[in-house]
Amino acid sequence: MELRQLKAFVVVAEELHFGRAADRLHMAASPLSRQIRSLERELKAVLFRRTTRHVELTPAGRVLLDRGRAILREVDVVTRTVTEVATPAPARVTVAFTRSAAQTLLARIMLTARRVGNPDVDLHTDLLTPAQLDAIASGTVDIGFLVRAGEPVPAGLRSHSLAAGALRAVVPAGHPLADRAEIELAELARHDLISFPAPTRSVVREATEKACARAGFRPRFAYEASETAAILNLVAAGLGISLLPVPVDLLGPGLVHRPVVPEVGIEIGMVWREDERRSDVLRLVAAIRRPDRQSVRNEGCELAPLSGAQ
Repeated sequence: MELRQLKAFVVVAEELHFGRAADRLHMAASPLSRQIRSLERELKAVLFRRTTRHVELTPAGRVLLDRGRAILREVDVVTRTVTEVATPAPARVTVAFTRSAAQTLLARIMLTARRVGNPDVDLHTDLLTPAQLDAIASGTVDIGFLVRAGEPVPAGLRSHSLAAGALRAVVPAGHPLADRAEIELAELARHDLISFPAPTRSVVREATEKACARAGFRPRFAYEASETAAILNLVAAGLGISLLPVPVDLLGPGLVHRPVVPEVGIEIGMVWREDERRSDVLRLVAAIRRPDRQSVRNEGCELAPLSGAQ
């Protein structure tokens, strides 16, 4: 599989229309169609169901879209990192967010960066907590905003708690549990769950497994996806239930959220390197650790501010 084939596939999967995808790729529709057919032959899998009026992803196509986006993001990170090493550029602060942290804190963090004179900020969003920790430790990311569940950060890193909350049960709007004011965690033993893959070391996945164990059952994960958006799409399709920290007022159509009992507590924290010496990074960290409390209270009801550092 070539990267150009993978990129072409992702664009077609996003557009679900070969003409629009060809326009985005600056090529004709016929060569694009041939690329996709060549990719299907190579993978020995049908990726799209095509009619004269409609294009949709097959199950195999959905899996490739999920993994393909992750591969292209990683290629982009590697390309930019190598380019920066080969051609040093002016110093920039690289900041990463999980999806829930971005939806809750992104605007506030960017306004703070501007206020303290850090206009040059590279953003990475929807990066899971374990990947962020690895990137911060390696120097690829300077500051991370990620989900934690009470576990300590690895040696060499420092953390500061910004907001506390809880995982919410996300269910399809027509699901029987959607009528409940709250959902007993033990009830999920009878339902398929959807979460992040175990190899990603996802904090949300581990918190879900531990909470289910405390409730006396082993969760049955019917589907896994490495992106929050993909998990939400699977839930909306009626394929299972997920426990997520997403700001629930930003869920898409066809989804509802309910608190679970007992509560599965999580927090959003900021992490940076303990031996960090760059003044622009340290200035931004210091400013974020001294938030305007009124602005924090206005972030929304799902996450409440914490005080103190960890």
